[in-house]
Amino acid sequence: MARGALPAARWAPRKSGRRRPLLPACGHGCRRPHAWWPCGCHDGRRRPAPLRSCRRENAAARQAFIPATTMTDRTAPPTRAIALLVLLTLLWGTNWPLFRVALSELSVWSFRTLVVAVSAAALFAVAKLRGESLAVPRRLWWPLLGASIGNLTVWNVATALSVLYLPSGQASILAYTMPLWLAPLSAIFLGQRFTLRMLAAIVLGVTAVVLLMVPNFAVYADAPLGLAAGLVAGLAWAVGTVIVKRTDWGGMGLALTAWQMLLCLPPIVVGFFVLDGAWPQTSALTIAVSLYIALVPMSIGTATWFTLVHLLPAQVAGLSSVSVPVVAVIAGVLLFGEPMGPLQIAALACTVAALWLALIPPRAVAARA
Repeated sequence: MARGALPAARWAPRKSGRRRPLLPACGHGCRRPHAWWPCGCHDGRRRPAPLRSCRRENAAARQAFIPATTMTDRTAPPTRAIALLVLLTLLWGTNWPLFRVALSELSVWSFRTLVVAVSAAALFAVAKLRGESLAVPRRLWWPLLGASIGNLTVWNVATALSVLYLPSGQASILAYTMPLWLAPLSAIFLGQRFTLRMLAAIVLGVTAVVLLMVPNFAVYADAPLGLAAGLVAGLAWAVGTVIVKRTDWGGMGLALTAWQMLLCLPPIVVGFFVLDGAWPQTSALTIAVSLYIALVPMSIGTATWFTLVHLLPAQVAGLSSVSVPVVAVIAGVLLFGEPMGPLQIAALACTVAALWLALIPPRAVAARA
């Protein structure tokens, strides 16, 4: 078959014995006609990618509309994914200690309103400069709204409510229980299988988060609403990740992140006017720190996260977020002299072990590949 050509039409028998042609299919075993909708093995292109044992090894990837070039259960993650994981960990991990500076003069709702508004404007501007189309196909509005509600709206509102009852650092740790929720959701809705290696990685990742929570159990018991809000934030983040992973976005790039950021802004603005009502007086340092958080961790970090969700299986992408609160604790030790005890060291060890199990394939499999 010539490069760029569509495969020949297949024929299916009718009950009457006559045969009728089906629309061209990719030959990978999926029945999506490539002349109209790209399937997961198309990567948004009109021509199919090479087979490369697509039927057997990339079944879960096709179901989640992931390109055939992304990581499978038996391959090492792309180098790009490793680099993005390191970048995301540094951006989000060092972001949490800066909240202490911003929230010293701004309320939670004022801070969220400023950060989300600036981040949405920056993402739309960069997407436009890159020449991306900002138009959203009609069929994608409902998945886009659901992804925005889960990934950003509920997460920002729930963590803001959690901070009202808990210190910001303790509230942030609760939001990173997301891998615990994502594991069963990815098995149910994405068809991803649990291997013993992945199950051990998930247990270690959850253990790391629990170890960071142990010193705060007494605080959580005194503030059950804050505890519930933090856990809801983690659950919503997992649901939003599944929606992003499951939906075929038709080649939307940075515009996908920009629209999610914009759609989450109205509820936050309503919370600001209801609970705050007026903008407080702030210093230049607080504004500068808030703008940095909006432009770097919020804009670049969120775009990096959605790229990781695209490149990695959902379970691996979820585990990658476990390293963020651990780095946040280390950053707090370096910047503000916060204590670094055996629980924090154990959490760091569990995080490293979980990421190693999730990202590094077994030697035998790597040798066969």
